[in-house]
Amino acid sequence: MRNPSWNKPALGMAVYAFAILASAQDGKPVVPATPPAASENFAGADALADALTCRIGNDRYPGLMEEIRNERPQDFRQTYRQYSAPMMDVYHLEDPVQAWGNESDTIVIGPNRVMVAIKGSLDAVTAQLEHSLEQSSQSPLSGALDDKHALVIFEAEQPGLEGMVLLGCEYRNPGISLLDDPADAWKKKPEGNPPSPPQSRTVPSNP
Repeated sequence: MRNPSWNKPALGMAVYAFAILASAQDGKPVVPATPPAASENFAGADALADALTCRIGNDRYPGLMEEIRNERPQDFRQTYRQYSAPMMDVYHLEDPVQAWGNESDTIVIGPNRVMVAIKGSLDAVTAQLEHSLEQSSQSPLSGALDDKHALVIFEAEQPGLEGMVLLGCEYRNPGISLLDDPADAWKKKPEGNPPSPPQSRTVPSNP
């Protein structure tokens, strides 16, 4: 259940504080208040909605993008745009998706983030987020936040995303990037020192 200490004044100050901090630190994640633990066994009907609202556990995370592509083959067949600094893939949906009280048809995937790009100011998007959290004060949070998950919100700066705010979830699973294609795993060099190649030797001929 939701932490009862999330009363209206405290909620407003918390949301405002992490929104300003996220903007000032170029999108560094901030966990608002003391969150409940995430459910490792949660499995909803929409992987993208679950990912945006921090409902993906460690057991489900490695296959998240495959799950999203299987459920939404038309939306995630190919990227709409890609960025390299920082690395992000942008997708356009046929139908908008709702998350944290906001709605958009633009999804941004980072190495460890799943976010929705929303047209508007940081203040306006934050207000919708605050209202959404306020409405769920008597029920579980829209997303379960803990040391493996963090709600992120910040202004986009990349060309093509001007005037938009990125809002979603960061997953703290080192070594797993949502931008990696599992089919390319064989191309990666193994971690650590590779085994030494066998040494050849010459066998002397009989005199």
